[in-house]
Amino acid sequence: KGGAGKTTTAVHLAAGLARAGRRVLLVDLDKQGHCATFLGRDPAPRLYDLLVRERELADLIAEVRPHLHLLASNSETLLAQDFARLRNAQADLLEHALVRKAVGYDFVVFDTPPQGLLQECALYSTDRLVIPVPVDYPGMDGAAQFVQVVQTIQAREQLPPPARYFVPMFVDLRTSESKYNLRLLQERFGEQVTAPIPVRTRMREAIAEGKTIFEYAPGEDIAALYAGLCTLLEAAHG
Repeated sequence: KGGAGKTTTAVHLAAGLARAGRRVLLVDLDKQGHCATFLGRDPAPRLYDLLVRERELADLIAEVRPHLHLLASNSETLLAQDFARLRNAQADLLEHALVRKAVGYDFVVFDTPPQGLLQECALYSTDRLVIPVPVDYPGMDGAAQFVQVVQTIQAREQLPPPARYFVPMFVDLRTSESKYNLRLLQERFGEQVTAPIPVRTRMREAIAEGKTIFEYAPGEDIAALYAGLCTLLEAAHG
């Protein structure tokens, strides 16, 4: 769902892995184009250019940080999705148009829209799901619905189950709601639940400045938590 912290998490995973020396491609599949703005760049129709104009991937990506490349998006992404649907595109669209051409990257990170064809295509192409879950009722309900979507696509396309990481977002342990929902999430998904990400003003400030928390406030606890999540993914990557 929108407002779940997906873009914040995608950008910080991509940036954190790049800071660790991994070559990372961050792909923005959302029409809002926030991956670019979070990194101090302008949104651009690069995903549209890839899927509709069939331009070469190498001509569309931009290096936004050392080791980190971005395939940016903007409102034209919605047109790209409609175009793909009219052409009866299947769930393997991104696998053929992007993933197989992303040679030389250690990680490809998708920032997905809340729903739709491009979300399904990303789910088809990934072997790991990082699922931000706001610890409130809408967030918990959204996570449950998303798990059902994943299972449906997995069964339909006969895919192996991806590794899953549920990231509790906007956690404020001073409130009973946060504590209760965090406990529910941990009871349901066990070791798949990562360390919770708290509410921090410094993160909002970093985003407004077009910087990651690693750049804006590297001493903040939230920077260490995102770095820890990156370490978790690196360990699973081998």
